[in-house]
Amino acid sequence: MEAKKNRYHYDVKNCHYCPGRRNDDGSVVFGEEVKAEPGLVSIDMGAEGDVTKIRADGIDYLVLSSNNGYAGTLSFIKVSDQFRKDCLSERVDEATGIQYEDADADPVPFALMGEFKGDKEGIRWIYYNCTASRTSQKGENKDNQKEPDTEELSVTASPLPVTVGGEDVNIVRGGITKSMNEATYSAWFKQVILPGAALTPPEGTETEKETGTETV
Repeated sequence: MEAKKNRYHYDVKNCHYCPGRRNDDGSVVFGEEVKAEPGLVSIDMGAEGDVTKIRADGIDYLVLSSNNGYAGTLSFIKVSDQFRKDCLSERVDEATGIQYEDADADPVPFALMGEFKGDKEGIRWIYYNCTASRTSQKGENKDNQKEPDTEELSVTASPLPVTVGGEDVNIVRGGITKSMNEATYSAWFKQVILPGAALTPPEGTETEKETGTETV
């Protein structure tokens, strides 16, 4: 199937995340469960990095660009309590039921996934190595009492060291459309798919087995 060419994208939807565990070498082991985070109003992730120019022979002899990932904000109708526990390390007190912040707890790395509508087909995207800071809390009285307040989540997406085809690389984000690879597109919100890695078979899928039947 030939990949279709989107001329533009609009609307953001299908926000998901998958918490992980960071190793000493900076790599991240992601969990098996990808969770939905509904209510994403907008996403604004700006590129982080610098461009360095070195002049020689009367020209820009070297132009070096660094990729330090992305940083920005996600606006939600409400950030879920589950996300706060999974990625912001909030805890629930069993005696009182209070969900609270622990100032000494470290944020958890997570993969952030979502989708844009395109004029030809949907564009699914992922930022691999994210950390989030606490949301600010605000509220106001409005003329339209049913207009909800929103919550902003500050997110940093850093390069993630992985091995792709035997080469050590640092990946930051990725994307897919259905016509690029239907299997990857279909599995996008079921697992964290890394470049060069095989898809995990869906639950309940049986692999081919030897029957052990003897031929007489």
